[in-house]
Amino acid sequence: MIRCCVRACSCGYDQEGGQEAGKKLVEADGVLGIGRGTGDLVSQLKQQGIITDNIFGHCLGVHGGGFLFFGGDRVPSAGVTWVPMAQNVGSHYSPGAATLNLNVQLEYPVGVTLEGSSLTKVDDDALAECWEENEPIQFVDDVKSKFKPLELTFGHGANQATMEIPPENYIVVTKTGKVCLGILNGSQIGLDRLNLIGGNTMQNYIMIYDNERARIGWARASCYEMPGLEPLIGSRL
Repeated sequence: MIRCCVRACSCGYDQEGGQEAGKKLVEADGVLGIGRGTGDLVSQLKQQGIITDNIFGHCLGVHGGGFLFFGGDRVPSAGVTWVPMAQNVGSHYSPGAATLNLNVQLEYPVGVTLEGSSLTKVDDDALAECWEENEPIQFVDDVKSKFKPLELTFGHGANQATMEIPPENYIVVTKTGKVCLGILNGSQIGLDRLNLIGGNTMQNYIMIYDNERARIGWARASCYEMPGLEPLIGSRL
């Protein structure tokens, strides 16, 4: 088991709060001003009566495309796994630290090349753990069958939840034709014992940020069609 830091939603840059009429404006995050508080975009949409619930979500396709939605009308009625939002991450949305289950790691364990495998451990400037074949690898789909799913476990006890990460969501192909583990060693980037997992882990998942109930949810989805009614506010990616 290793500990991982997962940031669920962050976009671009921080828009710093200021002082207005003696009150501190709530910090919002990203180009769209999406953050946790009363001054962000989603809160303002609710205040204007455009949406009824302070909820937004996104779905990013593994081969590109996807959608962004606001309001609770497009939250799936079943099949969603929920965890509480972490409370110590400022304006960001995060389910908090997670445990990565290495028991379902790889056909070729990290840092080890099995005798007779078609993948050979190599060095690459892009990431720490990389492999190559005899010919340059062009697409993740070409080698994903050689890897097994990973599992991220959040929380504990009654609040424990697990997200399965298929190989195409945690391996990347570099411009030099190698396949690498898309998880950064936290000790190498100033995160001490935490390891950083990027947004590619959320591909082909509908991710839901429910500010009404302070929780984050996810469910497997194709991300090519927005669920629910015709959107009042929606965006194709």
